[in-house]
Amino acid sequence: MTRVPIYDVEIGMIIGEDIYNRFDVMIIASGTIITHSVYDTLERLDVFDVLIVEKEIQGHQEIVVIDEPVQELYNETVESYKKIYNDVKFGRQLLSEEVNETLQPLVNQVMTNPSLTKRLWQIESCDSYTYDHSVTVSLASALLGKWMGLSEKEINELALAGLLHDIGKCNIPNEILQKPDRLTDEEFKVMKTHSTLGYILLRSGKGFSDDVLAGVYEHHEKYDGKGYPNNLVGENIHLYGRLIAVADVYSAMTANRVYREKMSPFQVAKLITEYSFGYLDPKAVKVFLTNISNYYVGTIVKLSDNRIGQVVMINKSEPSRPLVKVDGEYIDLEKDFSIEIVALID
Repeated sequence: MTRVPIYDVEIGMIIGEDIYNRFDVMIIASGTIITHSVYDTLERLDVFDVLIVEKEIQGHQEIVVIDEPVQELYNETVESYKKIYNDVKFGRQLLSEEVNETLQPLVNQVMTNPSLTKRLWQIESCDSYTYDHSVTVSLASALLGKWMGLSEKEINELALAGLLHDIGKCNIPNEILQKPDRLTDEEFKVMKTHSTLGYILLRSGKGFSDDVLAGVYEHHEKYDGKGYPNNLVGENIHLYGRLIAVADVYSAMTANRVYREKMSPFQVAKLITEYSFGYLDPKAVKVFLTNISNYYVGTIVKLSDNRIGQVVMINKSEPSRPLVKVDGEYIDLEKDFSIEIVALID
């Protein structure tokens, strides 16, 4: 990418950064193609120069957008959590203050950096799925808590519970955790004890609130009462448990796995919408998908018919199917189900 003075910017170039007004509101998203109206907006905002993407859209080349310091901070957090996880596995007491010190710098980045929120799904895994997944669930939980209007204290507690939601797995036998084949009924019964084991570990630890304990204990309860460990129904499930469940699904679907590549946020939004009936809190799902999808307005996408377009508006009733502009034509994916987004170019 190259920083270009505004007087040298040409129609058709692609902006490689988010542009904000003086009130710190994002006006133009990274990935936006410069049109005459976009150029006029840049001038009105008194933008002196702008970062321009050098790679061609037609080549379908992904732009590297995660800042190296942020990726390093993420890697450090994963490594710190890995150490905590393994220390607890060998009998060390969990201390909330220690876990918070590990987690807080990265949570602060996500809370204050809209660009990072947009690209959360693009952070590269740096360790085994267990550790990476716990960190991304924590970050996604914190974001959802923010969008649900929780206080700063509640958001930090939710992030903590999200990080530790699977800590009980440290006491599950490796032959079950690492089994490549389908678990037997008996093995699955053992696996399902991990939320209870996590609750016990936190309760015997130091400094964890009852709300954090509940979030860890209840993150596998289902909205229709068919979850575990206590078959709780609807809002009888603690709010933290309901929010972590949404973040858990999002993290799992956006992660690289042995059997498939990570999916784009729009593919994930579609699957979460289908998956949420009876399982996830519908209000939390709607809030999460609407907010996370709004970050992709202006993004360049590839459609299932191989055309390249730009997301111009998110449909609130169907966040996975936005309005897309392709060569001057507007395609409303909420109405045209023969086409879908298959990849993000940015």
